[in-house]
Amino acid sequence: MNRARLIRAGIYMASTLAFLTAVIGAMHLKAARPLLAMLGVRCPIEATGADVERARLKSARSVRGTEVAASRPALGFTLDTTTLTDVKAWADKNQVSCDESRQSTLLTCANVPASAVGGTGPAVSEIDFGFTPNDARLVNISAWHNRMSSTEAIAQMNTAVSGLEKQLGAPTEEKGDRTASYLAAAPMHTAVVQYRFSDYIADVTATNLPGRGPTLREHYMSTRD
Repeated sequence: MNRARLIRAGIYMASTLAFLTAVIGAMHLKAARPLLAMLGVRCPIEATGADVERARLKSARSVRGTEVAASRPALGFTLDTTTLTDVKAWADKNQVSCDESRQSTLLTCANVPASAVGGTGPAVSEIDFGFTPNDARLVNISAWHNRMSSTEAIAQMNTAVSGLEKQLGAPTEEKGDRTASYLAAAPMHTAVVQYRFSDYIADVTATNLPGRGPTLREHYMSTRD
């Protein structure tokens, strides 16, 4: 499998085809590797930061909307402005442990206190910060909430969506049934809320992963060229 196909394989498989391209790159991240293994796909660790950035931009251009976002919420960080140095300083301040990889274009932080990203409740299992390879600007964030019940996952999803609605209005699109009963009913049941603007996309996705149970992913990405 060549590098381009490996990058394309790094799409969040738990989603339906209607929104696969919206979450390009999720399978590069540590939280999603068990699902990749079950699907028989090798994690594309050979991909460079430049490879991933090209794939991200291609995906962004294919899914972004036409209107400029009124704001671009991203867990308290500023897309296209916050730097790798800034996020490292934030991690030190909040005593968060992070691993730097992929030529310093990916910072993976584990067990992040909810208060560190402006929330309440349990810690965020993992936050993955993606940076541009040339100037280390933050362009992509995925926050993973693992080991949840279906009720907890939907409650957290509703909290995240409510915050987006206050700033951005109604979602661009919503798929799946955003209820605990639907999520728990079968493996791979997925509910997703999407926002699409010319300069920003956001996705909040709850998925019942086989063998792992409900997982919630908050995804915020710049779609500026």
